[in-house]
Parts: sequence; structure tokens; C-alpha cells
Amino acid sequence: MTDSWINFLSDYGADDSCVGVCHGVIARHAPATRVLDVCHSIAPQDVEHAAITLADAVGYLPTGVHLVVVERLDVDGYTHGVAVRTTHGSIFVCPDNGVASLAWDALGGIESVHEIANRELWLPLPTAVFRGRDVYAPVAARLAAGMDLADVGPRLEPDTLTQFRPRTCVVDDDHVHGEVVSIDHFGNMSLNMTRLDLEAAGIMIGDPVEVRAGTRIMRLTFTHTYGEVPRGGVTVCEDALRRVMIAVNCGRASDTLRLRRQDPVVVSQAPRDASPFQIIQDLRFPPNFNYA
Repeated sequence: MTDSWINFLSDYGADDSCVGVCHGVIARHAPATRVLDVCHSIAPQDVEHAAITLADAVGYLPTGVHLVVVERLDVDGYTHGVAVRTTHGSIFVCPDNGVASLAWDALGGIESVHEIANRELWLPLPTAVFRGRDVYAPVAARLAAGMDLADVGPRLEPDTLTQFRPRTCVVDDDHVHGEVVSIDHFGNMSLNMTRLDLEAAGIMIGDPVEVRAGTRIMRLTFTHTYGEVPRGGVTVCEDALRRVMIAVNCGRASDTLRLRRQDPVVVSQAPRDASPFQIIQDLRFPPNFNYA
């Protein structure tokens, strides 16, 4: 590698030493490599959350090694690890569970891939529960320091890797069925729909909309930003990645609406007599409601 960067994403959090220990392992094996912490607040073992978060961020990160450690332990143990070089030149070091597949597609797709099978690169006596420290960090460090990709293990065919396919919204006449894909630090809730999807349903900036989410039906306005509604007001607008977002001016939409990631949301044209910013509570979805 000509660039000495490791971009590190995990579900390790900040409550213990896991992230720091991985930094330490990297420093021992590649002391000149710089580590950029992308995010360590991924929901525990939530591969989908990690895949979307990484794909959103990867275009802004330096070329180098992307160390991605979010995986589930099932009856068959952990999935095997892979090192994936993209046509862009970056390398992903991660489990083969789809966690980085959106991101490597965003960087031009796969040039070559090898299984992380060379145990001589791992820490001695690796544990079953901290593969980020024992397997992925030392391999990522050596790759960042210039080790050849082929040294990590046997070559694999790209089409054998697990691919994550995010759910997409559905435009149905004058309404759009989707879901919450992410909730940021401020409580803003981004949906798996864009302004183009709303426009396909006949909804333009400035139009009143009806939002069905959780236990509520809300009559809001589709605005440019949350700053266009009164303090404490709820609105539909665009986030920094041009996705549709539900936000509260100087508040937390996720707390106000009591929604979580993957909860269904429907955005539709508002009835002609609708008043913007009106919230009608306790009107629940029918028992067989499905956004798809």
C-alpha cells in the first residue's frame, strides 16, 4: 500500500478498551500507519446498520485499508474473514457477511479477494470472541505496512462472497412505503427514500405531507431544512446524503416519534384540508400492514 491509513469501523462502542486494544495491535505491527475511527457505535452485531453506515462514509475516507469488524456468532461459529482489494485501490479487511459489500461496490467493485486463513499473521492463541484484536487488526496492519494481499490466504472468486442488498422503498401512486435506515446522534431519522421518490408520488418541496409512522399519523410539510419549522416542530426534509429525513427543530425526532431503525414509514400526499405540523396520535397501522 502506498497510503498508510486504516479506516476502522466496529460495534465495539466506547465503554471499554476494545477499540484502544485494536489500535495497540495495529501500532505494534505497523507503527507508521495512521488509524481513522469511522464509527464504533454500530448497534451490536447489526451487520445491516454497519453496511449502510460504511457505504455512506466510504467516499469521504482516505485510500487505504478499511478494517470493518461487525459480525454475529451462530451455531456454526464465525464466518471466515476476507481481504478484498477494490478497483479503486483500497482493501477491505472484514468478515464475509456482507458488511462491506455496499462500500466496495461504491469504490468500483472487487479486483481480487483472498480468505484470511494464514494463522501466522494472527495473534498467538486467538480467542473465539475477539477476532477484531486477534485476527483482523494484525492482518489489516500488515497490509497497510505493505504486505502482499496473497499472503493472507488462498484466492477466492468474488461471486462467492456474501452480498448485502438493502431494502428499497416502494412508490405506490401518491404515497411512498419505506423504513427508517439510520438515526443519527441528534435523533434525526433518515429513510430509505429520496426526494426523487417523493416527487414520483407527486410530492414537491413545500407541499403538505402525511406521514404514517409507529403509532401516529402526522400532517407535516416537506421542507428544505428543519430550520424552516418552529422550534420543537416536526418536519420532512433531506439529510446530508440527500435521503428523506424526519427531523425536529432543536429536538430529537426518534424520541418524539418513538421509532427505531427498520420501523416502517409511509409518506404520502396530505389530504387537501390538512393543516401542516398537526399531529394525530394513537392511530395505529392495521394488523397486516407491511411497507413493502
